[in-house]
Amino acid sequence: MTAIGNHERDYVSSGSVYQTPDSGGECGVPYETYFPMPTSAKDKPWYSIEQASVHFTVISTEHDWSINSQQYEWMKKDMASVNRQHTPWLVFMGHRPMYTSNQGFSSKDQNFIKAVEPLLFENTVDLALFGHVHNYERTCSVYQNKCKAMPIKDQKGVDTYDNKNYSAPVHAVIGMAGFTLDKSSNNGESWSLKRISEFGYLRAHATKNDLNLEFVTSDTREVKDSFRITK
Repeated sequence: MTAIGNHERDYVSSGSVYQTPDSGGECGVPYETYFPMPTSAKDKPWYSIEQASVHFTVISTEHDWSINSQQYEWMKKDMASVNRQHTPWLVFMGHRPMYTSNQGFSSKDQNFIKAVEPLLFENTVDLALFGHVHNYERTCSVYQNKCKAMPIKDQKGVDTYDNKNYSAPVHAVIGMAGFTLDKSSNNGESWSLKRISEFGYLRAHATKNDLNLEFVTSDTREVKDSFRITK
């Protein structure tokens, strides 16, 4: 399942939130043709799916997400409708991150954060996954640039977030799958707990009580970071 990004959508005068020539003029047409997702209509590439105990809300950071926009109203309704008794885990996914230590082109869009982050908090999103920045970064339970809770290491030394008493979402940038890696900042913000600049992928295993995640390197299959969220 995929989430559209800047290289698949953004082009000048295309109606994209970001007016850049990244897509080369395709404006998302090849993307939606090759990767048909369960969306409501063409050029509305936001959707949700449920797999066992997890509800995934997948948005487009490249389409209008401002308050009262069509996508904003959809994500608000979608997350509020989740039966947390049936699917206890709510995972939010999009391309451009809300939290990254990288600066410059890949830095955060404060307007996006201001509009959408409150929805994550209000709907008790457990985990937010993003790309765009070509490295790996994991946060504390963070909201409005402040750590609301820190993980505690379990008996195996794995950072464990206790969501029985929900505080805020955990964010992870997982853009380390391809292209050229971005160097990890040596001066991470207080909410940044782990930063790794290596190729790899995020592996997840969910039960009704635990969400277990591991950053695995693509060459050696070494686990470079692991964390879990419990209820």
